[in-house]
Amino acid sequence: MTDPCLRCGGAIDAEGYCDDCGLQAPPAAPFATGRMAPTAAPAAPPHPAPPARPGTCVHCGGAIDADGYCDDCGLRAAPAAAAPPTQPSRPSTSSRRSAGRLGTGLADLPSVPVTDPVSALMTDPAVPQADRRCANGHRLDHVDRPKGFCPECGAGFDFTPALKPGDLVAGQYEIRGCLAHGGLGWIYLAADRNLDGKWVVLKGLLNTTDPAALAAAEAERRYLIAVDHPGIVKIHNFVQHRDARDGTLSGYLVMEYIGGVSLGDQLRARLGRREGAMPPEWAIPCVLEALAAFGHLHDADMVYCDLKPANLIQVGDRIRLIDLGAMRRIGDTGGDVWGTIGYQAPEVTGDRFPDVASDLYTVGRTLAVLTLAFSPAVRGAAGTIVSAPLPARPDGFDESLYLLLERACHPDPGSRFATAADMADQLTGVLRQIRAGIDGTPFPAVSAHFGPERGAYASAVSADPDRILAPAAPVQARRLLPAPLTDPSDPAAVALAALAAEPAETALPLVEALPRTAEARLAQVRLAAETGSERTDPLLVEAADELGGDWRLDWYRGMAALGDADRMPDAAYWFSRVRAHLPGELAPLQALAICAEPAGGAEHHARVWRTDRAYTSAAFGLARAKGDFAALEAVPASSSSHAAARQALLARLVRDPDATLADLKRAAALLEGLTTLDRAEADLLEAELWRAAADVLDDDGPDPQTLLYGVPFTSEAVGSAREAVLRRIAGRVPSQRVRWWVVGEANRVRPRTWL
Repeated sequence: MTDPCLRCGGAIDAEGYCDDCGLQAPPAAPFATGRMAPTAAPAAPPHPAPPARPGTCVHCGGAIDADGYCDDCGLRAAPAAAAPPTQPSRPSTSSRRSAGRLGTGLADLPSVPVTDPVSALMTDPAVPQADRRCANGHRLDHVDRPKGFCPECGAGFDFTPALKPGDLVAGQYEIRGCLAHGGLGWIYLAADRNLDGKWVVLKGLLNTTDPAALAAAEAERRYLIAVDHPGIVKIHNFVQHRDARDGTLSGYLVMEYIGGVSLGDQLRARLGRREGAMPPEWAIPCVLEALAAFGHLHDADMVYCDLKPANLIQVGDRIRLIDLGAMRRIGDTGGDVWGTIGYQAPEVTGDRFPDVASDLYTVGRTLAVLTLAFSPAVRGAAGTIVSAPLPARPDGFDESLYLLLERACHPDPGSRFATAADMADQLTGVLRQIRAGIDGTPFPAVSAHFGPERGAYASAVSADPDRILAPAAPVQARRLLPAPLTDPSDPAAVALAALAAEPAETALPLVEALPRTAEARLAQVRLAAETGSERTDPLLVEAADELGGDWRLDWYRGMAALGDADRMPDAAYWFSRVRAHLPGELAPLQALAICAEPAGGAEHHARVWRTDRAYTSAAFGLARAKGDFAALEAVPASSSSHAAARQALLARLVRDPDATLADLKRAAALLEGLTTLDRAEADLLEAELWRAAADVLDDDGPDPQTLLYGVPFTSEAVGSAREAVLRRIAGRVPSQRVRWWVVGEANRVRPRTWL
């Protein structure tokens, strides 16, 4: 059998290089008496990496994906044509930005290279005194010795590692030392002699005399065997070994070695460097990976129970969930419940056992600790360690993310997310908003809760020549805001889909004739709110009695209040409740922007617009609230609001008292592009163009070489064009008095001639 690599335990190929880490093996064989040396050999001088084999990473031996990066360590593969370096060099540890694997393609965090397991060994393995308890649960943080007897109950304790470097477990696993100590046991690094010294991890118990700890280890063994997910550590074996100290037969889990860095260690390193909390755009993709693993566990009727930053390991651009010792079946009411104060849900006490809601609470707390960098547990008034409340939102902390944390960490389990998929959906929406703000690039996505915007709110050009856009009328938003989606499994879903294109006034009596299903009731409430029916409030009361706390009722309460100046604060309140429930959605944010417009509202409009350009109401809102017409320039040509945006831009140019000839040429180009515009509307805009042109002529004089809307830029030509469009407008005016005035204006601007 070929000797294993001293650095990582991998197999040495025929050319003398390690298949895992890619480094050349030292000339001396690591075995002298048939087993691996108990300590690491002195660091050998670095050697050139071997030539890359197709599909194999030269850094760790992992598979190369289609993008040219290793699936295991996350580093870029060596170029196929590159020659080995002539000077000694180490494997690359440079980080790259992950852009496609984490966070559904929205990740932007440094890759973590695979670490040398030997370098991670503890030089002096010891359990921190704060973590020491006897078999009966008494704290031993005041006891200096690592083994002895509990002063309170007399139970024996021994927190020293049961295995020493060089010990051979089950005739297969050679111990190299301790990597860490977990909540339920020591974690050892070992080399699997049946697999050419491949690195594995053995996990034992802190106290082998503790029946609860033994039961937890047995549960972890059973559950780990059943779990198969790329985001969860894999178990290879379960073995027993007799403790040389007292002859006790102990069990050990044999798991894959994951040579990365925990999120807890990354956070501590950042705080040590005074860099602050982990940026949300880094932390959220990692937590999304954890949610994918949680979803897999929940589908298998299992809960993890003990998530915290220390149990999420980043290796390359992958996140792996480790330490499944606290896992249990959903609905299991037997045995001890393991968790960590500060992360465990408050209801998991007494007769209440972990479930999906409590599991997702730990996810929320983990994300809160990573992004807010607060201590999740504090010492209470009685001197005991208790969970710390979520801190107030710091200045500059993302509002949507904080709302998500508040819901995920809500004391009431019924107010939290229902499933891991639901939480991941909203967290992805929050990440889209954050990344859009950082990158200045939209990150649109199809909503799982709302349909598309049904039209641009307050997009009409004002008839007042002193303003650009007509004043906003919030009542119009009732029919334009996105509508909540219908549950397709409802018996009335097909009929409701057929009525979706009907006007609200026509659809309402048809919906009332449908069977009284949940979706039919909600559709009836929505249509009543859109039409401003006096029956809306009674229908809302009836629907609440039948449907309970469906968030869509809050949405319709907000819609019913829109348009009534006295009830606008009520509308903002109900839309705020929807936003708190669905912080990753843009529709409630757009509704709140409309409610806030009298006081500004630009901030919400800006957030919506930079995230998704399909919300064209936000572009018009920015133009009204901030005079930011650049947003209207970016309205997509495929949008139904494209023509309205161009009309507003044209009106802005021609109504500017400081307009220049260049501005008029831009306005003429916009007018020429409005080919679908009604002829009457086009004539009105053209009349404004010639009025502005006359003013520029008075200030700057003619430019006969320049054509404006096909007309030479001279007083005579502009006057004739202006007269012609005014006479066309006069022909359409129904009022005789107004028609006389328009004709008089046409006569006034007509160029004077001798003919």
